[in-house]
Amino acid sequence: MPDRRISFRAPPGTRDLLPPESWEWQALSRLAIDSFERAGYAPVETPAFEHTEVFARGVGEGSEVVHKQMYTFSDQGGRSLTLRPEGTAAVMRMVLEHSLQRGPLPLKLCYSSAMFRQERPQKGRYRAFFQVGIEAIGSLEPSIDAEVIELGHRFLLNAETEPRLLLNSIGHPSESCRGGYLDKLRSFLRAHSSDLAEPDRQRAETNPLRSFDSKEPSTIAALEDAPLITSHLCDACRDHFQRVQDLLTDLELDFELEPRLVRGLDFYTRTAFEWVSSNLGSQSALCGGGRYDGLSQALGGPELGGIGFACGVERLLLARTGPSAPSLVGVYIVALSDEARREALMLASSLRSAGVGCDLDHSRRGLKGQMKDAVRSGATWAVILGDEELRERRAGLKNLRTQEQEQVPWHQLEKRLAP
Repeated sequence: MPDRRISFRAPPGTRDLLPPESWEWQALSRLAIDSFERAGYAPVETPAFEHTEVFARGVGEGSEVVHKQMYTFSDQGGRSLTLRPEGTAAVMRMVLEHSLQRGPLPLKLCYSSAMFRQERPQKGRYRAFFQVGIEAIGSLEPSIDAEVIELGHRFLLNAETEPRLLLNSIGHPSESCRGGYLDKLRSFLRAHSSDLAEPDRQRAETNPLRSFDSKEPSTIAALEDAPLITSHLCDACRDHFQRVQDLLTDLELDFELEPRLVRGLDFYTRTAFEWVSSNLGSQSALCGGGRYDGLSQALGGPELGGIGFACGVERLLLARTGPSAPSLVGVYIVALSDEARREALMLASSLRSAGVGCDLDHSRRGLKGQMKDAVRSGATWAVILGDEELRERRAGLKNLRTQEQEQVPWHQLEKRLAP
């Protein structure tokens, strides 16, 4: 419990990441980046803040993120800056600034970064949070859609989150596709305006597609008979979507078509996808992404297709069903005298140099206290050193899992404990 006597606390909507959850967080982030790098996605990092226009133009003035959730401020030079609310627009700005699109395409990039949004705090959703994600930029082929989705699904399976994949196409902004559909959807929403929840009435005009994102029961009921985007796709978008489905079927990846699935940011086009988990309750969204073929042009760049996804690490931790991540500390050294403590420090250094995770006591506790700490550390082995062990150049070696104990000659310790 927090100490109420402390004057300063973390700002509302934020939190401190403490052990043992911090171990889980690090293990999950490493799993994500390792998974993505094995498919050729190179890690990148963008600044924590950008010129506000990057998000206003990229994400869209009409989006809820820009309109209500961004942390925006003016610096001493009078420039409007915004803390990064999402990763994709910032990565695209980076690509264009450094002319990476002039090299081999597609660019395959990944990240694990902090994001910031002024949204209502709730379980697993904070105002300062972390996302892991990938972006594949420079290809319009359905095959890159399938690769990105398959990578995300495999990562979520390896993270033991029991993901369920939902798939849709939201078409292209042209009048022959999404543009024409939005006119029909607006007409429907106007005709049923009295049935919509109050927060959704304005959204129906400014960003009608987001109406399908509403969690209000009255709005959900009103949209039961609304026209669906999949019935109004142009031939090119319909063909692209079918080819993506065929490729996912080839990969033996199960998915569910969800014609009401939309994305929350304005730059998305065509393929939209989301993973949900029954372990998260009513707020079941686990991870999501899609195509953003118009984002580069919105930021002043050339026509440049792109697709990606992002997962909130906090949401992933809530959804996990597997065991906790194992501790990286494999050995705990228990020292029972001043001379043993000197030897313990040198032994710990030697073991760490050999790649063995190792910890030891620095508080002069007795045998019982140190053994409790050894168990808490998650170590598999306890090495016990006393004056007798030092004289005979041996150590007590106890397996903390099986409780078996033996005496091991000093010169054999490193070999016995090496990974």
